[in-house]
Amino acid sequence: MKLMKSTTSPYARLAHAMLIEAGEAFDLDILNPWADPEQLVAANPARRVPTLILDDGTVMTEAMLITDYAAKHAPEGSHLKAISPVQYEIAGRAWGITEAAVHVIIGRKIVSDDLAATEYDSHPVARRRYASMMNGLTQLESLAGDLSDRHMGIAEISAANALDYVDFRFPKADWRPDIPALDAWRARNAHHPSLAETVPS
Repeated sequence: MKLMKSTTSPYARLAHAMLIEAGEAFDLDILNPWADPEQLVAANPARRVPTLILDDGTVMTEAMLITDYAAKHAPEGSHLKAISPVQYEIAGRAWGITEAAVHVIIGRKIVSDDLAATEYDSHPVARRRYASMMNGLTQLESLAGDLSDRHMGIAEISAANALDYVDFRFPKADWRPDIPALDAWRARNAHHPSLAETVPS
């Protein structure tokens, strides 16, 4: 298998981390999707990562579909196969934070073609996205006690992914809410390969 990804994409990170947790063997093709590399365009007309090419040539796209594939193909007894309602809740809230953050970054690119420029951030749509991130992180903080220190599943990977992506794209943000339990959980679990090997860069 081959996973096409960008090291900055939280969607690609989610798929990558889940494949690691599932114990899948795969090669990585690190690329810049904005440059429209020919292998990505050929495999995925949407020109997005993650894109996963199976050994038989089947192409899988979209992060959530690849995470579902990883969970279903994990060995019997894997923690990826038993997901509780609260884990779905955590994953969903984390996904909302991640999408809000990505929307702000894409908005910046559209307005100024500079991911660090903040002209777009005052737009009403951007302000809604910031509110989504702030409220989502506060809600995740209240659910931090339901995150495992033993197994990294969809809830744990999604929570770490959301937190790390916000910190990566908005370093030292003064709007970031106080989330001590979530930050402590993330620090305790930095050693897990699925998190340590996929940190955005």
